Amino acid sequence: MLDPLKQALIEEVDRLSPELLQISRFLHANPELAFEEYQAAEFLTRTLEEHGFSLERGVAGLPTAFTAAYASGEGPTIAFLAEYDALPGIGHACGHNLIASASVGAALALKSRLAQIPGRVLLVGCPAEEKGGGKIPLVEAGLFQWVDAAMLVHPSNRTEIVKKALGMRDVQVEFFGKAAHAAAVPYLGINALDAVILTFNNINALRQQLRSDTRVHGIITHGGKAPNIIPDHAAALFYVRALDMGHLEELYQKVLGCFEAAASATGTRYQVKRAGHDYHPHKINYSLAQLFRQNLEALGAEVDQGPEDVDLGSTDVGNVSQVVPTLQPTITICGPKVSCHMSEFAVASGSSAGEEGMLLAARAMAITGLDLLRDRDALDRVKAEFAGGRRP
Repeated sequence: MLDPLKQALIEEVDRLSPELLQISRFLHANPELAFEEYQAAEFLTRTLEEHGFSLERGVAGLPTAFTAAYASGEGPTIAFLAEYDALPGIGHACGHNLIASASVGAALALKSRLAQIPGRVLLVGCPAEEKGGGKIPLVEAGLFQWVDAAMLVHPSNRTEIVKKALGMRDVQVEFFGKAAHAAAVPYLGINALDAVILTFNNINALRQQLRSDTRVHGIITHGGKAPNIIPDHAAALFYVRALDMGHLEELYQKVLGCFEAAASATGTRYQVKRAGHDYHPHKINYSLAQLFRQNLEALGAEVDQGPEDVDLGSTDVGNVSQVVPTLQPTITICGPKVSCHMSEFAVASGSSAGEEGMLLAARAMAITGLDLLRDRDALDRVKAEFAGGRRP
């Protein structure tokens, strides 16, 4: 049985639901890629401003990043993270339209109780989760310095409270050779594409010796101009992932060795460029997770918690989790055969099941935020675990 204040928050989310559905549907119908989310940022900031939040746009030098704050009296700061970038070709196949609307819903609902429970609600508009790590400049700018806890809920095919995330480094490699006629005088050429192909073969040769919690995968981004020209330029982009940053660095050095060996074998010159920021592993806060689970189950949801260290991806939420207690549970919006980054997941993100999951996430985050504002013992446990204390 929920107490009156929590019940009031749930009713506030329900009252706001037409507005939250409008947000989700607008974002879903207007997908924008990383760092290009101008319509999304404008729609969200306008909504929050209409509800009395103080807005700061273009934070950390990112045009589509923003913060929206509302405070009443002295108290903790609870941050809700809104993601809103989409994927190339498949739109919101990671459900960021639902993440943004759920976080806005939780922020608006919790703001309505600040007259009774003092504190500060912060909605952080986070661009470019899918590519480039938009939260990382926000972390580096000190935006989370005075935040006591941060949270968002990710749609998924399972409802899970805790899930590890892999650290990730993007690396781009280019090989430079010499063009020649591929039929008449191939012996005068130096084949840059062969170097890229050898790079993939070299990395594949590593796989038997890789730990199970690591990943290396990539694509060829440039393979030549025509079949009858020996390619004088070829390029590939790789993601290197591991569960801890120390091992990520070791694996990265091995990948660099694969590039060097390919260049040596083909006589090409190569150049390596980091393509973005490092995504850090997710530092799980079990005290915060336990609080959220209690609230989610009180709302009637069933948790289907699997192993924490399987089916892992990477997220810049991990970088936030290194500086402030951070929660990123998942909520079911589709069946088990559909997962993130599939076109079917984009359909689920615009479905009634997706919208129901979004509203459930908003309710659960709002009442978890309320617990953190009014129960200092609960907040102290969360902060003590983050500082190195024992997990519950």
